[in-house]
Amino acid sequence: MATYYVRPDGNNANTGTGPATNQAWATVAYALANAALPDATNTIYIAPGTYRGTVTMSITPSVSNTLVVSGDPTAAQFTGVTTGRIRVTNFLLDDALPTSASTVTIASKSYFTFQNIHFEGYATPSLAGMMALTDARNFTFSKCIFTMGNRGASTNSFAITSTTSTAINATIEKCIFNGGYTSIWVISTNTGTLYDFNLSVNNCNFVNQNGYGIVLAQGLSGAQTGVGNGAIVYNCIFNTANGVYINTTNTTNKSYFYNCNFIAGSGTGIIANASSVVEDYNRYSTAITLSGITGGTNSKVGVAGLDFGYSTLSGLYTIEFYAPYPAGVAQGTGTTSGAPATDIYGNTWSNTIPDLSAVTFKNPSIINQYLPTERNAATITIAPASTSQSIELYLGATGLTASTSGLSARYNRSRTASVAITLVARTIAQAWTSGGFAEVDATNMPGVYRLDIPDAAVAAGADDVTIVVRGASGTNGAVMTVKLSSGGLTAAQTAAAVWDEPYTSHTTASTFGARTLKTTVDNRPADVGTSFHIQANVHAIVDSTAAASELSGALLHNGTDYISADLLTPVTAATSVHIGPYQLFADGLGADQPLDINVGTATSIDVQVTDANGTGIDITSATVTAKVYSSAGTLVATYSGTATYADNGRLTFGLTTTVTNTSGTYTVLVTRTTGATDTQIFGPLRLYVRPV
Repeated sequence: MATYYVRPDGNNANTGTGPATNQAWATVAYALANAALPDATNTIYIAPGTYRGTVTMSITPSVSNTLVVSGDPTAAQFTGVTTGRIRVTNFLLDDALPTSASTVTIASKSYFTFQNIHFEGYATPSLAGMMALTDARNFTFSKCIFTMGNRGASTNSFAITSTTSTAINATIEKCIFNGGYTSIWVISTNTGTLYDFNLSVNNCNFVNQNGYGIVLAQGLSGAQTGVGNGAIVYNCIFNTANGVYINTTNTTNKSYFYNCNFIAGSGTGIIANASSVVEDYNRYSTAITLSGITGGTNSKVGVAGLDFGYSTLSGLYTIEFYAPYPAGVAQGTGTTSGAPATDIYGNTWSNTIPDLSAVTFKNPSIINQYLPTERNAATITIAPASTSQSIELYLGATGLTASTSGLSARYNRSRTASVAITLVARTIAQAWTSGGFAEVDATNMPGVYRLDIPDAAVAAGADDVTIVVRGASGTNGAVMTVKLSSGGLTAAQTAAAVWDEPYTSHTTASTFGARTLKTTVDNRPADVGTSFHIQANVHAIVDSTAAASELSGALLHNGTDYISADLLTPVTAATSVHIGPYQLFADGLGADQPLDINVGTATSIDVQVTDANGTGIDITSATVTAKVYSSAGTLVATYSGTATYADNGRLTFGLTTTVTNTSGTYTVLVTRTTGATDTQIFGPLRLYVRPV
C-alpha cells in the first residue's frame, strides 16, 4: 500500500510520500492528476486548508488497487498543521465568482473513495454539475459537504452520467448538499436495455430552494424513457422545492425510499412513473405528497416533526438542527429493515428504531458527552523507575479504541521533547503492555479508559512526566501529570507497609521492632493466646484505685471488657471526590481520603451529591441509586438510596457484605434520575475494604 500526503505549505515538486512540508504535495489537483502513481492500493491524506482550482482525476484505480482520498480535519497524519476543514473549491478568490463549470471531474474511473472533504463551487448551467462523474463506478462518498453557489436550472451539485447499461454500484452516505438546482442527478444517456443503477444513498441532508434532492432521469424534460433505475434511499431529509423525480419507464429495477422526511413546502415529495418506486415509513410536509405512484401504508402526511433549532435557541438542550423533536412524530417511527444502524453523525438511534431523519435525537448536555479540558487534567504520583504502570483517563466519549481515527497519545518528561506512545488494543482485564489502551466500561463508567504507560516514561532522572491523549472526534482529550517521587504514600499505604511487614525480620535488640514485640521489664516476647488476645500484666491498673477511678469515667464497662465510647460512634470527617460538574461527599477518614472499611462490615454510608461549587443537588422526587464496582470495572452491588435531607442532596445507603466480604479496592457511583432523559452520575468515590 502506498500512502501520499497533501498540505497547503507543501510543494508539488516533492515526492508526496511523507507528511512533512518538504515531502508533501501542495494541491489536490496535482495529487489526483498524478497518473504515474504506483500500480497499488493508494491512500492520499489531505491536511486542513483551502485547495483552489478545478480538479481532474487521472489516477486509474482497480478492484485490487483501490484509491482512498481522505481529508484529515484533526491533522492526525500531520505535524505543524492546525486542525480545520478540508476545502476543495473552484473559487479562485472568495470575493469573485469562478468561471469554470465544475470543481471536480472524474471520467471512466472506478474503485475509489472520497471522505471528510468540503467541496464548494459555482457551476454554470450544465448537466455536468459541480461534481461531474461520467461512467464512474464502484465508488463511495462519505462525510462530505457539497455547497453549490448557483441555483439556476440545470445547475447540479453532484452529477453522475452513465453512457452504458452497466450498474454504477455507488454509495453516498452521511453527506450534506446545499444549493444547486438538483443535489444528486443520475443521467442515463443510453437507450435499450433496462438496468439497475445500484445507487445507495443514506443519512444525507438535501437543502435547495429551486429544484430536487435526487433525480434519476433520461433527461429533465420529455417522456419518461430512461432505461436506468434503482436507488435505495434511507434516512434522508429533503428540504427542497421538490423531493425526488424518477423520470424512467424502468419498473423492473425499482427505487426504494424509507425513513425519509420530505419538507418540500410548495412542491411534490416524490414524482415517478407508476410501479417504478416503492416508498414507505416516510413523512411528507409538502403541497403534493406523491405523483404517479402509490404510497406505503406506514407513510404519513403532516408536520415534519423535526426540532429545527428550537431546543438550542430556547435553552432546553443542545441537539442538532434537523433532529426529531423529543417524543415527536418523527422519532423512532421508521423501519429497521435495511436501515443504517447509526445516523449521519454516527449516533445510534435514540429509540433503537430509526427516526424519520438523517439525524437522531441526542442531547450533548448529558454528562458523558462533553467535559471542559480542565476537568480532564489530573496529577498522580508514581515512584521513579516503576514498571508496568497503568493509569485511568476520562476522555468523555465512548467506543474509542487503539485504532480510532485521529486518536494519539504522547508523553513529555521534564524539559524534554514529547515522545509518541503507540497505542495497542487491549481489554480491561488483560495484562499490562506498553501503550495498552482499553475502555473500562462503556455503560456504567462511560468515557473512562485505561492507558498502559511505557516504562521509559517513568524512568528515573526526571521530576515529572505529562501524558496527553487526544485527537479523536467527540473528545477534548485528557492530560495527566505524573510526579515521579518515591514518597507521597497515603496514611493507609504507610500503615499497610509497616503493619503488614513480617515481624521475624525486625527483632534486633534496641530497635523499635524489638521494643514493640517485647515487654519493657524482662525483654520477653509478648504472648499471643489461642483466642488472639495479647496476654499482658495489667496489675498496675487493677491495684491502683486512682487509675481505676479515672478509667471508669472514660470507658464503658460491660463486666468483661473495657470499650471506648469513641469506638462505638467513630468521629468522621468529610471526604470529597468529584468528576465532571458533579461532586460526591461521603463519610470517610479525612478530607480528600477514600473510604476505609474493614472486611465483613455492614454499615450505613451517608453521602451528599453537589455541583462543582459545592451546592447540594435537590433529590426530591428523584430516584437515587448507589452502584459499587470492582477494580476490574465489574458491577458488584446496587443499593437504593434513601433521602435524609433531600433539598440539600443528602442520602444514605446500606453497604452490605456482598461488597465487604472480599477485601480490595472498589469504586462507588451515585446516579440521580428524574426522567428518561435526565440522569446525572456522581463520583467515582474510592472504597478500600481492608482485611482485619
